[in-house]
Amino acid sequence: MLRHTFIHVPGVGRVTEERLWGSGIRNWEECLNELRGVDCGLRSSKPRTMQSPSRTGPPFSPRVLKVVESHLENSCRSLSQDNTAFFEEWLPSREKWRMYPDFANRAVFLDIETTGISSWQNDITVIGIYDSQGPRVFVKGKNLGDFPTVIKDYSLLITYNGRQFDVPFLEAEFPGLKLPGAHLDLRFPLRRLGLSGGLKGIERQLRLEREGPLREVDGYMAVRLWQEYRRGNKAALETLIRYNLEDVVGLKSLAERAYNMAIKGLPISVPPIHEGERPRLDLPYDPELIASLRHNLNYASF
Repeated sequence: MLRHTFIHVPGVGRVTEERLWGSGIRNWEECLNELRGVDCGLRSSKPRTMQSPSRTGPPFSPRVLKVVESHLENSCRSLSQDNTAFFEEWLPSREKWRMYPDFANRAVFLDIETTGISSWQNDITVIGIYDSQGPRVFVKGKNLGDFPTVIKDYSLLITYNGRQFDVPFLEAEFPGLKLPGAHLDLRFPLRRLGLSGGLKGIERQLRLEREGPLREVDGYMAVRLWQEYRRGNKAALETLIRYNLEDVVGLKSLAERAYNMAIKGLPISVPPIHEGERPRLDLPYDPELIASLRHNLNYASF
């Protein structure tokens, strides 16, 4: 999808992008061929043409042709060099889903748990990540300090509401932290698709739910689980880690579903990506503890 994208070019909005597609210019190579015959190494879906832009080519005024050409050349270069920072800078937040297939092999899904909602007053307790090698967790008082070394090796960060929550906490916890060059916050493309609210609520709408009692755990209960662990309850930490990683692995299914839903609304044909089953975790948790905390929280609400 990224190769078909023009909305990241300065001065190009959705209307102009769709006019390009409608004129038969479907990717960067075809557009560059129309402009100056520049080949950026992409496969064209139709024979090259060298028609004059002023006659049937791209719908740009002469004064912006050089800008468009330069930006597309930078796009080709950045894609070939795995430079996600370029697309982070130029793609609108709600269009960053377009990066997912091209950088999926260097992507990391992430979610954190904290002692509260303020990045300046509260602490991170657990950081969960998931990539092609599986899940991994970082826990306060154990290995949380290893996180900055691990996260710098990725190119694309994928979260849900991470721009407002996870990233500010991480930057407060680890001054000078180097995060991946691009950040796909699924909250924005999902909202455009008509899906809003909390992560678990969206999972339910898309039938991507987690198993049994884990559906009852939320961010507030996660704080209580950490408090229980600090009082010496080992099962509370196991349950907190399982809850956190359920959030993390669910992001992969959510990203795949969001991408395929988004391309269906485009006026060009783009192949969908494979939607795998929600990754299953074989990690312990305590359903009785969840039920007890849920009962206490419900009682406290009266």
